[in-house]
Amino acid sequence: MNVKNSFKFLVFLLPIISFALNISVTILPQKGVIENIAPNANVNVMVPPGNSPATYSPDFKQLKAIKNSDIYFTIGVPFDKKYINKIKEINPNIKIIYFGKYLNTSSNPHIWLSPAFLQLEAKVVLDTLIDTDPKNKEIYLQNYQKYINKLSLLEVKGFKEIKQKAFITFHPSFYYFAKDFHIKQIALQKEGKAPSFAYLAKIIQIAKKENIKTVIISPEFPTKYAKIVANKINAKVKIISPLNEYPEDTINELIKALQ
Repeated sequence: MNVKNSFKFLVFLLPIISFALNISVTILPQKGVIENIAPNANVNVMVPPGNSPATYSPDFKQLKAIKNSDIYFTIGVPFDKKYINKIKEINPNIKIIYFGKYLNTSSNPHIWLSPAFLQLEAKVVLDTLIDTDPKNKEIYLQNYQKYINKLSLLEVKGFKEIKQKAFITFHPSFYYFAKDFHIKQIALQKEGKAPSFAYLAKIIQIAKKENIKTVIISPEFPTKYAKIVANKINAKVKIISPLNEYPEDTINELIKALQ
């Protein structure tokens, strides 16, 4: 490549480099939301895929990434509560923003699996990006609007296509999804513990009475109890992770499972 062409190539890259913010998040679904609005941001995920936000400890490389981050988005999982002070210590200048800033939620942190809440989370991301990088406001606004339109269509699809009134899962990850679409989530896990045989028998009885046909298994949690229930009530089993990168895709999977 000659000098003239090299210069043209660098000029072409400048607009991209100019707004490549360094952002850290707790879990992978947060990265998916940010990528919809700021596709060129460098996003560091603190809890890698396949790990639990309740038990994972960050490694040296991740802590180093925190030192270089402009923004850290928390989500309310146990990892945040455990390491937030350490993050502030490593990078006193980091801007710490709660993903659910505009939400008044219960202790259940799975706010990224509700289409309605996801739109509010996207607004938190938009406002933070504009505040941190105002020169690229229009780019963020355009991407945000596209994302909101996509989520709105997903809401319409859910209300139109979901036919079941209840489903069973092990961990209560899909609480806000169920609340959005006025259906019932029945969790096998009770107070953070595996279910007793007496509790399983009770769930099976309820499932038969309510004609529940779907059991959702998340690969991050034990599957044997969900499979026991599914066999007893002759229900179909769907494997859906609440920690997939793009929460809108997870929501779409849930809608299809409950058609």
